[in-house]
Amino acid sequence: MKQFLITLIAIPTLLWAQPQGENHIPYIETSAEVDSLVVPDEIYLSILLKEQDERNKVSVEQLEKRMLQTLQQLDVDLEKQLKLADLSSNIKTYFLRRKDIKKTKRYELKVDDATTAGRVLAALEESGISNVRLTRTDYSKLEELKIHLLGEAVSKAKTRANAMAKPLGQRVGEALYLSNNMHSGFVGYRQMAMKEVMIDMANTEKDEFPEIQFQPQKIQVQVQARFRLNK
Repeated sequence: MKQFLITLIAIPTLLWAQPQGENHIPYIETSAEVDSLVVPDEIYLSILLKEQDERNKVSVEQLEKRMLQTLQQLDVDLEKQLKLADLSSNIKTYFLRRKDIKKTKRYELKVDDATTAGRVLAALEESGISNVRLTRTDYSKLEELKIHLLGEAVSKAKTRANAMAKPLGQRVGEALYLSNNMHSGFVGYRQMAMKEVMIDMANTEKDEFPEIQFQPQKIQVQVQARFRLNK
């Protein structure tokens, strides 16, 4: 019975002693942030082809042919840049209500810049295809940029730590803790970007087309760092 009581008392003592030792490690904590401006070079457009409720309706196949011809005239690489995203029909409604079957096709087109996106929108509109919208934008070298910015941020954090330790006559040692957070300006950017393209298109003469560019977006990396502090 006595041995059991001694064990109960010893366990909390050991648990208390362990973190107490860790708290005696001298350290210095700093943070840093770096950013860069980039222009999206991957613009994705959704093109919806839909049969209309008209006596002389245009079929999806006809609309598809128009679309392909229009894109080819704009030197779009159909094999690499265009893909079928969705195909559907109202066949269920047809059997229930005996209406004509109407098909829809949705394509996704990837272009490299806002100027090309604007030309595609204008050319498709002229050929009778108006259901085109911007779905997303991206930067093709985002991961490479993120890694580069992380390295700069960590280096900046260590430089700050050294500046703080030097007046104390101490040196910064190995890193004890690192964390990071990235913020991309592409979040919530789609609708604004589309408005820019549409406004420029509306102010453009038929025989002219200006060079349109999306506003540069900020990519920001934040780093929190903790370094051992040596004498």
